[in-house]
Amino acid sequence: PFDHKETHHFLKKIETAEKSDYKDSENTYDLAKELFEESDHIKALEITEKTISDHHGLKKSCSPHHQLQGDIFFSLARKADTTDIKCVYLFASVDAYSMSSLLCPDSVSSFYGCARSLIELGDQLGINSFYKKAESKARRGLSVKMLKPQDDLKAELEDLINLATWKMNINEAMLVKINVANQMQGQCKVDTYVIDRLKNLWGKLDEKTKREFLVVDSTSLIDYLHDNIYDKKMIEHISKCLCVDDELGWRWWKCRICPQVNYCFTDCKWHILDKHVHEFLPRNCSRPKRVDKFLADMICCGNWEPVDTSRAVDLIKARVKGREEFIYVNGWCNDWPVAKDEERKEILRQFAEVLKSSCSNDTLPCSLWDWLIDYTEENVNLPHVPGCYLDRWSFFKNPQCICFLDLKSLKYILEYVKQFTTDVRTGLVLAVVDRLGAKSLVNERIDLERGGLNLLLDERLLYEGEHGFDDLGTVRTFKSTEIYEHVIPKGDEIVSWVLDCPEIDTNFVSQVAEGVHNLEIWLAVLRIVRSTARKEVSYYSKRDKLQTYANMLGEAEALCDKEDKWRNAYQRSRYALTFRSVCERRVTQDNATKCCFLNVVRDVLQGAESPRFEVLQDKEFMECISELSTTVQNDVIRRSMCRLRKWLNEKLVLIDSKILLNEWTYKKLLAFAKLSAIDNRLVVLPLVKMFLQ
Repeated sequence: PFDHKETHHFLKKIETAEKSDYKDSENTYDLAKELFEESDHIKALEITEKTISDHHGLKKSCSPHHQLQGDIFFSLARKADTTDIKCVYLFASVDAYSMSSLLCPDSVSSFYGCARSLIELGDQLGINSFYKKAESKARRGLSVKMLKPQDDLKAELEDLINLATWKMNINEAMLVKINVANQMQGQCKVDTYVIDRLKNLWGKLDEKTKREFLVVDSTSLIDYLHDNIYDKKMIEHISKCLCVDDELGWRWWKCRICPQVNYCFTDCKWHILDKHVHEFLPRNCSRPKRVDKFLADMICCGNWEPVDTSRAVDLIKARVKGREEFIYVNGWCNDWPVAKDEERKEILRQFAEVLKSSCSNDTLPCSLWDWLIDYTEENVNLPHVPGCYLDRWSFFKNPQCICFLDLKSLKYILEYVKQFTTDVRTGLVLAVVDRLGAKSLVNERIDLERGGLNLLLDERLLYEGEHGFDDLGTVRTFKSTEIYEHVIPKGDEIVSWVLDCPEIDTNFVSQVAEGVHNLEIWLAVLRIVRSTARKEVSYYSKRDKLQTYANMLGEAEALCDKEDKWRNAYQRSRYALTFRSVCERRVTQDNATKCCFLNVVRDVLQGAESPRFEVLQDKEFMECISELSTTVQNDVIRRSMCRLRKWLNEKLVLIDSKILLNEWTYKKLLAFAKLSAIDNRLVVLPLVKMFLQ
């Protein structure tokens, strides 16, 4: 029997738990906000991220934490020195504000923050679409019913709308060259006289003394640091960096959300994916089709030169008259006359680069290529050339047909294709990851003397020439310092190495010791990765909806075709009556496509400009269909279906392109796990150099 008391008790427990969640969330939010106001971005981000991760970021109580992260990332963007890092923080802030407004649609400040970040992105990258998005976000903020006319945010949102509109209208969006200059830490400049003198002294030392120079007593090192007025906290951090853990490694990879530590990059990457990203795996039948290798090879091997169409027409006529064929090799024919048109040539060069890049990344969908060929067929200008001749040479089955388009058409398809095949975020993030990842690499090994406290420096320091990175950071242990007995010192490069010593940054030392090095940028990129994963879910959901609608429209078209096949006019029914009859049967069935089919029929009969994915009662659908079935003529229905089919094809091109680009982007962005690397040698080696000096 149904127990009302038990149910009531259960609901009260849920309500109490939710209130507790809100209370805990409010407490952690207040603490994080206070830390942010004190400019402790790392602690503030750690607290907000823990709350978001604990609730998978999807509870309403997480909304203020998302918004606070947006504020933090925007603040970090303002302080960033390079454009790429600034933009990564801005992209992260946009995602944070968007999630906040998604969980709490009446959060006006989230819409404001998002619009503000988007305008900043437009300024940094010179891309007009960011201003359009900013205007849209600001208008959504203004539409919130809770917003009062006297609110300051209302005026600020209106200012953002005006600013975004003005920036779009002046049309001065110039692509800013991304500054990816490697910002090295400050180096201690040493007088060349000192270097020469020390090299001279080094040259006079015997081999035994040179070998002993590689042995560093860590106790003496700590004493040296004490004598150089480093405070107690700093000494603790340095001592922590000097301690080698049970895994015997200087280098390790730490998750910035949970305590997980890995000693392998791949393990760290999979941990982040499994625990903190939640990758989406679509059904195989839902995946868009990519162009095959044969077509990709044709696209990539061509020279993409503009064709002189007037001379081409004369050539076609001459070939037809002489019964000669055009011979294509891998999609290209050398017989077509090249136009002396530098502007068309440049547009084609850019277009070819975009296509070739998409082919190499495997992100060019068949639907986009089909659209390109259809567009070319509609717009190519070859007067007085019958289509049968073009079909004979498979003219529109070869990529070279695009080279026949005029300048206006080429510009259009270039802009059309670029918006689906390029993602500015990916280049920015990868540039940041590569640069910061390179900064965490160390050339020199440091080993230990077993049973003692001696650090044994890399024997390669006594040799001439460059040596590669030690990206494993494994620590070897030896019984004694006799490991150097076989080493024959050559050259004096070790002198330059010792003197090439970066300044000791106390903040950097503490971050490495606490395992929070690069935490801000790590979390910023993680937001972008998560955003990419969420987009994948959204894109596939939209594609499935479009595909289902397209299939139902296909059924409607098939019904019309079936009626047209009746040779006797008396056997033919009007399309609308056939639709009504089929719909009457469908409403008695209970299947997943019933509602969609009714939607399609209603849209066709009403002459809708685009599909309406409404969920209505069967009765509402049938009333509309029955009313229209007696009046709508066949030619109107055919035009309506054609219009809907065209709209669907265009949207499928868009969604297929977005899906493939998003999948490629997601795979590329996983390289951000490199930022999880922490190498204690980044702290130890500069200190050793100071000690050796």
